Amino acid sequence: MPHRNSHDDSFDLRWLRSAIDLALGFVIAVILLRTFILEGYLISTGSMAPGLRGFHRRIACPSCRYDFAFGIAFDDSVDSNSPVIAEPDGSRRYATCPNCGQINIDVSGVPNSHGDQLLVQKHVYDFRQPRRWEVVVFRNPASPGEAFVKRVTGLPGDRIQVINGDVFIDGQIARKDFRQQLATRIPVCNVHYLADEEDWLDPWELDEGWSSDNGLPVTAASAPDAAPATSATAVQNAKTQWLRFRNWRWFGGHHLAETPLMDEESLADWGEVQARYDSLPVTWSSRLDFDEERRVLRCEGVMPDDLQRDLLRQATSAAFKSAIYRLAALSHLSPITDRYGYNAMVESPEYVVSDLMLRSKISWTSPPVMIQAQVPIGNQIFGVVINPRTMQVELIDIDERTVVRSGRFVPDEASQSQRDADSGQLLVEVSNFDQQVIVAINGHTCFDAFEIHDVDTSTDALEALGSSGTGQKLDAGKVAQIAIKAEQQRRWALGVKGGSVRIEDLEMFRDVFYTPGRRRNAVESEFTVPPNCYFVQGDNSPASSDSRNWPDACVPHRLLIGRPFLVHLPSRPVVLEFGGSRRMIRVPEWSRIRYIR
Repeated sequence: MPHRNSHDDSFDLRWLRSAIDLALGFVIAVILLRTFILEGYLISTGSMAPGLRGFHRRIACPSCRYDFAFGIAFDDSVDSNSPVIAEPDGSRRYATCPNCGQINIDVSGVPNSHGDQLLVQKHVYDFRQPRRWEVVVFRNPASPGEAFVKRVTGLPGDRIQVINGDVFIDGQIARKDFRQQLATRIPVCNVHYLADEEDWLDPWELDEGWSSDNGLPVTAASAPDAAPATSATAVQNAKTQWLRFRNWRWFGGHHLAETPLMDEESLADWGEVQARYDSLPVTWSSRLDFDEERRVLRCEGVMPDDLQRDLLRQATSAAFKSAIYRLAALSHLSPITDRYGYNAMVESPEYVVSDLMLRSKISWTSPPVMIQAQVPIGNQIFGVVINPRTMQVELIDIDERTVVRSGRFVPDEASQSQRDADSGQLLVEVSNFDQQVIVAINGHTCFDAFEIHDVDTSTDALEALGSSGTGQKLDAGKVAQIAIKAEQQRRWALGVKGGSVRIEDLEMFRDVFYTPGRRRNAVESEFTVPPNCYFVQGDNSPASSDSRNWPDACVPHRLLIGRPFLVHLPSRPVVLEFGGSRRMIRVPEWSRIRYIR
């Protein structure tokens, strides 16, 4: 038998003691770290969605394959008597895709996912106060045992008011810088996720100089098998080829479309239709309304296919049929609103959102003479002109024909490595958030934001899009207001002149629209934030319990816990089948790990 000497025993003992000391040191370090520096918090509700999620279900749209979160837990801003964590039933079973608009996506049977887990830097506010637009974790003033996460919008001494979805401080709009806009922007549509349906239309209209390569826009010269430009002169003389935005809505909505009915035959057909519908119970036909004074037929929301077929079946004149076809097509063109795919089970009004951001990654094998964008703010239109060769960027007031900002951009690493070649790429981001124009290329702003000071901020625009489901007359003033906002949104455009260009990414985003909530604080009038207190709001404004709604509006400084800076250890449910049995386990979801701006 091998002999074990005392030297070996003492070595094993020293090793064991070292391991124990190391383990104890690790435990003590974790305790100290958690007590004084960092701590994890789990988000349960959806008040900061879609950026920070509570308990939710991950849904893949069957039409466009877009992956999105469907919230299943909300705070006390949402009136609900049902247990939202339980299996949804009725209308709560169905989600709506926030990208393509597909409705009635069945979510029953989809497993629940946990909310985001936040790593919070504690006590940071012992040394400074929060900054505006910063995300904070704090103890619920009404129930200090609960931790909430919101965004700070009002600082001590501010006179704050929510007007038309924006935050105003001391009578002036509170503007976000580019990084803050990236933190709050909400996706509207993405060219990589186009619905594979015959009756669905792309949200971008392409000039004839564009074609499609696997769904991505390319200029004719860069399309497969296309002939290259024959000369430099031909490239210089090329006209700008535009991609023009249109928010094409597939189903539903409360927006209003109208078409004239002037001739006697059309009016007679409408009279017959109206007489028939007046004798029936109120159904989807209540979406129609006729303005006698202006002689226009109006439709609320997207005209249902059944309604269109019924109207065409009753039509006796070609003019009335043409009007129905025209109205049905126009009804799909909707302004962007504050819809959240996350909130499908929450009943809330819709508000038109004018603050948008265009993001596009543009590559080329032959450089374009220029890249352009059109950016509307109110009744004004601004043009962005980018010269890829000189790296010069200009912002132009199109109406005044003057350059209001100019600067240069820095090429990305890929373009720098190909400096001697004709190929290259740019990431272009342009926004009109908060009554200002910001232009960023390759993640960096090109010049100071250009602020607009004469945009209409009347509270009349705050009125939500309503519903005529009760058979009430549609308001003519609202029709005009919505039509103007929809037309302004359709002025967004991206264009290139010359070269062989491919659009690698093309997305539209919107800003958070702060809804009136229960109108308790900072909505009907200004609210002055008390000393050592903060006005906080959720990014998911229709479903957020926050300072707009609380009886005690603000969060005292002493209740601040810290600043969340990382979403860590997220997981998703996976169902394993083995031997005829099914078992759900949770696996890490690495794509959700990210820093919080």
